[in-house]
Amino acid sequence: MIKHVLQKLLIISVIFVITINIYSQEKDKIFLRNKSHFIFKETQSTFLPVSIGVGVVLYLINPIILYENKRLYAGVTKELSIGFGKIGEHRVAFEYSFVFAGNISHHLRFSYKYDILKKGIEPSNMLQGTSVMSFGAGYFTNFDKQGAFPEITYGYSLRNHRLLLFPHVKLRHTVMFKKEQADITDLSFGIIVGFANPFIDVKIRRNN
Repeated sequence: MIKHVLQKLLIISVIFVITINIYSQEKDKIFLRNKSHFIFKETQSTFLPVSIGVGVVLYLINPIILYENKRLYAGVTKELSIGFGKIGEHRVAFEYSFVFAGNISHHLRFSYKYDILKKGIEPSNMLQGTSVMSFGAGYFTNFDKQGAFPEITYGYSLRNHRLLLFPHVKLRHTVMFKKEQADITDLSFGIIVGFANPFIDVKIRRNN
């Protein structure tokens, strides 16, 4: 069932982007017909607002789907992390989720994560990209019940010794401390924003 929901969300997103692009193209045609001397400038700017809009949405808001008590719920979530180590591979994170579950529910998570990088990266002033598998665990509360969770995340990170941008897909299962309370399984995707080594200076072998 979760697979079908994700497929529908993906289809809706694709249709939305295509619709915006078609509208932008039609707008360009009318403009070019009336003002031919602005052809080059208007054509260049067509795709930019759409790209910025989609990027901003994914940057600010990550969709999340939750399975709890035999029901599916949807919401939005955002994670911020602080990394430590040579390239911030050890991360502590805070995540807030806004869930539409009948009544609005607010979820808070505090966690530790370790990033396993597919290729070695040295501290650098330049952002470097690599595939990442991340494992973590942490504490959950929605101000009504508390629990603990393991999680696994896969994605492609852009990072240096100070900054992390991490497009990803994350799967997590939260076990409640009280047996009578339902556990939560959730799946989310989007972009994690992180900072690394805020209190120490990492030695950079070369400036890129």
